[in-house]
Amino acid sequence: MIMGVLVRNTNVESVKGKNIGELLKDDVCLLIVDDTTSTIYIWVGRNANVKDKFIISRLAHGVNSKMFGMAAKVSQNTNDILEKFNEKTFDDDLPSEMVLEIIG
Repeated sequence: MIMGVLVRNTNVESVKGKNIGELLKDDVCLLIVDDTTSTIYIWVGRNANVKDKFIISRLAHGVNSKMFGMAAKVSQNTNDILEKFNEKTFDDDLPSEMVLEIIG
């Protein structure tokens, strides 16, 4: 299952049912969690603001800890993300309780 969360202008947005490739914009940060491969992907747009980058980094670390016991692979490889997820859609959002617990 592919879950995730989008951060834009310090706001956390829902991604459920959305095409991942369409969300990979220059002004957003996107966290993609593939629980079948225990991999967390971090998309950081070129024009994303510093606070969004900090939030997505904290989320990645917290999700790795809570869901995978710090055993997940974390990737920020842009080409890898584009290749694997351009045509896929999100199955679900990360649980909002988990997101709020991690970023406060």
